[in-house]
Amino acid sequence: MNAKNVFVLIGLCSLSLFLPNTGHSELVQIINIHLIARVTTQVSTNGDTRSERMKTVRITTKDILDMLGKATTNDFHGATLVCVHRGLAYQVRRDTNVLADVSSFFIDEGASEDVIDQDFNSTTGKDNYHGFWMRTITFDDQRGDKFTLSGLLEEHYSAKPADSQGMQEVSDIEILGGAGTGTLEPATAPAGGDQNAQFALFKGTITLAGKGVVPLNSF
Repeated sequence: MNAKNVFVLIGLCSLSLFLPNTGHSELVQIINIHLIARVTTQVSTNGDTRSERMKTVRITTKDILDMLGKATTNDFHGATLVCVHRGLAYQVRRDTNVLADVSSFFIDEGASEDVIDQDFNSTTGKDNYHGFWMRTITFDDQRGDKFTLSGLLEEHYSAKPADSQGMQEVSDIEILGGAGTGTLEPATAPAGGDQNAQFALFKGTITLAGKGVVPLNSF
């Protein structure tokens, strides 16, 4: 939740130092992407008349996984795109197996202040949070496909009281609805490079949802 944001660099570094000793202590959110991109693809002239035509392209998580597969020369068919510890890492997984760390293809530009309903116990860690804030996420496959999506994010976060080992069960759902700009590599373009990428406008949603077990008050 934004009030105790793990996008702060110090928090991320502290958590990353702690993780190797905590076994399966992690919050993993499955990422679902549903975007519509609009790009001008056809230009023609007839005498004094110039005509341009727009194409609409739907982009889902499956398409992003295909892009990442090509960029990393991997087969991600049937895999899942996940976010670990709210931006500490982005990974492609199949079940619990990590196929690749794809963090370098995503940029999370942090968060604004939030507007919230919250009941939080700093001793037990029990937390119920519902908030809204602004967020920007950029994806770039470094081959011509890129978008930056900015908008209002709604988050529902809950955490149970910590157990005797100082661990607590957490659940987090974030829904970002926004718009932005980027580029798309034409399907007919040669593989690799972005010299043929075309300007595009994007609109849609990115949902991150998951559960986990983490040390007390990690977030």
